Formats: sequence, C-alpha cells, structure tokens
Amino acid sequence: MRGNGFVVAMMLLALCFSTFSVFAGDDEIWWMAAVSEADRDGYRLLDGKGLERLLGSGDGPLLIDARADYEFEAGHIPGAVNLEFDLGDRMGLSDAKRSALAELVGPDKQRLMVVYCRSFR
Repeated sequence: MRGNGFVVAMMLLALCFSTFSVFAGDDEIWWMAAVSEADRDGYRLLDGKGLERLLGSGDGPLLIDARADYEFEAGHIPGAVNLEFDLGDRMGLSDAKRSALAELVGPDKQRLMVVYCRSFR
C-alpha cells in the first residue's frame, strides 16, 4: 500500500512527534536512526518548528493525534482529529481501524498527513 501513498500503520507510528518541539540534536543516536528509518520507508520527520512552518504554509495537512482519547481531550493541536494507535498496530491494522483511517484520509490517497503522539516513541 505504500506505493499509492496510503499510509500504513508502521509509517503512522513511526511519524510520532511531540505537540511541542522534538528536542533532538543531529548528534543524538536515536534521532539519526529515526531519520534513517523515515528515509528508508518514505516519510519525513518534523520537529515543532517544522510543523509550525507546515501549518503556516496553507497546505492544510490532515492532523491525526495518535494518542489515547483522554490525552487528546486534555489538549491537542487545533484542527487535529483523534485516532488512537498503539504498539500492536505496528503489525497491522484491524479492519475497523483501517476503515476509520480511510474515512479520515478521504478519497485523496496522496493527501499530506501529519501524525503525532505525546512522545517520539
């Protein structure tokens, strides 16, 4: 499914970043490994400043908050929608979750999406 631009669970979970800035220097091992994984799997990582630029650009990405609903209700990026993902989703999505994601994405499978969670992991 990666070939048609539809985001699969592994990509979704890997593209988690803080609702604030991700504080990672270029010399931090975990950050370099995450960037390598993103390059390999065809997605991009953003820090807080990159997200601000993207949101200010007028491109209107779909913002998906992958945290639990209680965390989402406690605070989230304005305009974000909540679709909880957990580590079990890395192996594959249930039919219900796949359907919910497809509903959020809509007909444009090339639509720009930003998926975030509370922490990078």
